[in-house]
Amino acid sequence: MRALTIGPLLWWQLLTQSSLSTKLSKEKEFFMASPVAERTKGWLTGLVAASPVEDYTAIGLLACVVAGLYALLPKNGDIWWMDASRHAMNGAFILDFFHQLPLRHPVEFAYDYYRQYPALTIGFYPPLFSVALAAFYALFGVSEAAALLCELTFLFLLACGAYRLSRHWLDSAPALGATLLVIGAPELLFWGQQIMLDIPAYAFLIWAAEFYLRYLKGAPNRCLYLATLFTVAAVYTKYNAIFFVAVMAVALPCARGWRALFDPSVLRAALLGAFLMVPVAAIFFIFARYNLQQAAAAPVAETTVAGGAAFIYYAAVLPAVLSWPTVLLACGYLILLPFIPGLRLSRADMLFLIAWVVIGYAFYSAIAVKEPRHILFITYPLPLVAVLLLDRLFMRVRWRWRSQVVMALAVGVFAASLITRPVPYVMGPKESAEIVARLAPPDTNVAFWGHLDGTFIYAMRAYSGRPDLGVVRLDKIMFHDVAIYFEAGLKENDLTPARITDEITNLHAQYVVVQTGYMNDHPTVQALEAAVHSDKFIETQRIAMSSNYQFTNISELVIYRLVADVPHSRVSPPLEIKLLGKTL
Repeated sequence: MRALTIGPLLWWQLLTQSSLSTKLSKEKEFFMASPVAERTKGWLTGLVAASPVEDYTAIGLLACVVAGLYALLPKNGDIWWMDASRHAMNGAFILDFFHQLPLRHPVEFAYDYYRQYPALTIGFYPPLFSVALAAFYALFGVSEAAALLCELTFLFLLACGAYRLSRHWLDSAPALGATLLVIGAPELLFWGQQIMLDIPAYAFLIWAAEFYLRYLKGAPNRCLYLATLFTVAAVYTKYNAIFFVAVMAVALPCARGWRALFDPSVLRAALLGAFLMVPVAAIFFIFARYNLQQAAAAPVAETTVAGGAAFIYYAAVLPAVLSWPTVLLACGYLILLPFIPGLRLSRADMLFLIAWVVIGYAFYSAIAVKEPRHILFITYPLPLVAVLLLDRLFMRVRWRWRSQVVMALAVGVFAASLITRPVPYVMGPKESAEIVARLAPPDTNVAFWGHLDGTFIYAMRAYSGRPDLGVVRLDKIMFHDVAIYFEAGLKENDLTPARITDEITNLHAQYVVVQTGYMNDHPTVQALEAAVHSDKFIETQRIAMSSNYQFTNISELVIYRLVADVPHSRVSPPLEIKLLGKTL
């Protein structure tokens, strides 16, 4: 923790000492003359070859920060967020698909996989992050540690992109400070350390902005094509990154005039982007109705926000997303901008940043489902202008410590975010999966009832070492008309304890894992508890759940064994996938 907060500031101070700078300038000449830099210069002009040694050092510091974050993370499979466990499971599905290559029956393979591990959301989200996860799983094995390594790699790419983008307006030290304000923002840092889509998509979006800004400033057409490819990649990671297409379309005529819209290179880039978007657009529209149902059912969503409240929602949560110092400094920049010409950017730069914030804000405000992390994609310009205010005001008074002030602010915000919002974990589901995997007979099912079913199912795939076992979610038997979340409403099936026992027996589930007290105000859950406490079951072991947060759904997981031996063959229940309107 100490190295994360104090290290970057001390290392930067050492870097800027005059004697060391002289030595580094000689190293810079060496790097600039190297064959690797010359070859890199062809496509990524200015990215590596034209970067001073201070830039290499800043990137190295960011790598150390991200590596430190990874070292501090809980990564033993105790995943607390339901979506995170399912994203992790999607990557395992992609890996297993490529291992088996069921090209003749890919749909049947997906259905069979879901029967064994009913925690997939593949298809309801764009596929790119799942493919990236599969690549990391192929290298490091299927585990939460590998999944988080993939996530933190994207966080590092986001940091590198934010730093390169900031260098258009800032020297290396304040640019590093702006980058730390971006990745150290409370909301971004919290979700950036979990297996989620937001940070990978934002990383692609930041690099799209970097290359597009270069193109607007007169860089070769290849920067336009790279910007297009990165924007497409962002949409293939998370659908709502699509707003950036409108930002690009508005910024181009503002920076280069209306004729630029009809430039052959622009038309080619637009055609390339449209062609590449066809598959992801098809996926989106096929699943559009189901995605809307899922979003509307989300218990965390502010679905009632409408009218004027919808427009001010994200403005109200912005300090919690970015931190109060960042927001106050950004507001100070906007207030002083008309009176201090030195704060102004070039017309093309300013219009691009304004379009980024305004279009993005209008886009997310128009969506009924609201959550603070949804606004992350438009936050970059605000930390930038916050640092611009400090840097250029101190430059006017020629204060030599301005870089240190910026860095101190950035490190302080980063440290506060890290300390006040640690990544949650819930222990118990993974341990119960490992225990029941050691007990279960071959080629049978394990039945589960509890809050973190996705975490349990992922643990059965990642940690049990028992690919012969399947998982039966008892909620699929006890309830119906449940799309995603119980909080959105459900209908109970009329089941007695004897009927539940018969269902478990017929599904060849020798062992049942039940979370005590979970939703036990429902008669069907009471029937399940009565069944497992009958003479048909034997209690095997109890696992206490624990967490570093005060969650409500923390109790015990109890493993029960069905007294009667079940046949050694997996039987899957007829699963109704309500979102697809399909029964397996």
